[in-house]
Amino acid sequence: MGIVHLKHWKLCLLLFVLLIYAFVLEPNILMVERLKLSDTPSLKIAFFADIHIWIQKPLHSLFLNELRQEKVDLILFGGDVLSPYTDMKYFAEFFTELASIAPIYAVYGNWEESETAVVDRIFKQAGVQVLHTRSTVVEIHGKKIGITGAPSHHYFSWTRFLPEEEFDLKILMVHAPNMLEGSADILKKYDLVLAGHTHGGQFYFPWITEWVLKSTRGFSGRYFRGMYKLDETKIYVTRGLGGWFPGRFASLPELVIIEL
Repeated sequence: MGIVHLKHWKLCLLLFVLLIYAFVLEPNILMVERLKLSDTPSLKIAFFADIHIWIQKPLHSLFLNELRQEKVDLILFGGDVLSPYTDMKYFAEFFTELASIAPIYAVYGNWEESETAVVDRIFKQAGVQVLHTRSTVVEIHGKKIGITGAPSHHYFSWTRFLPEEEFDLKILMVHAPNMLEGSADILKKYDLVLAGHTHGGQFYFPWITEWVLKSTRGFSGRYFRGMYKLDETKIYVTRGLGGWFPGRFASLPELVIIEL
């Protein structure tokens, strides 16, 4: 009987440790992933998505400090700032501080689709430029960068693409990677495609999580997390920073630094 109780105690302790890790520790560990697109880079672009703001978290301070230390020249946000209970005041404060570090361009996530008027107002006040179905050209350190922002789940309807010109880097930014399916002709016009939405599974179990997400209609399709290639086009799906429900496991919050 004593041995049985001891086993139960050990199982309870293990479960407690796993819960602390998944709901307290891992959500506040920031992983920096680097995409080096030049042998002699002269600028840095930060990309993140799926922050899903609830309240202020330690991760947010780590994220802002990392951007400052990296001295990024441009910030791209791949959508999903809202959550079931977003602190809108903090949302505005966070993006205002973010915009003080470098210019920001954003696309909507699926969580913003029904709240675009509110999100637009906050983004405008903070200094965030939304690329909803449109493109823009940015010149930094003598390099010409073209950026196209596509809608969240509506494929490329009404999207105004980049003109046929020479660019040092052409970026297509979308929220949900499932919309990339069947669009190879569009993707191949760009050097780099950036997406989020999947959270890398958020709670990641090898093979199982990937199978579930890839088989769930309208979620990830073949592009699940990390780097992919389509001929000369690089496709990167970030794990994001947060989640619309708490916790993470084997899917660390991620900041992507692109060096050009």
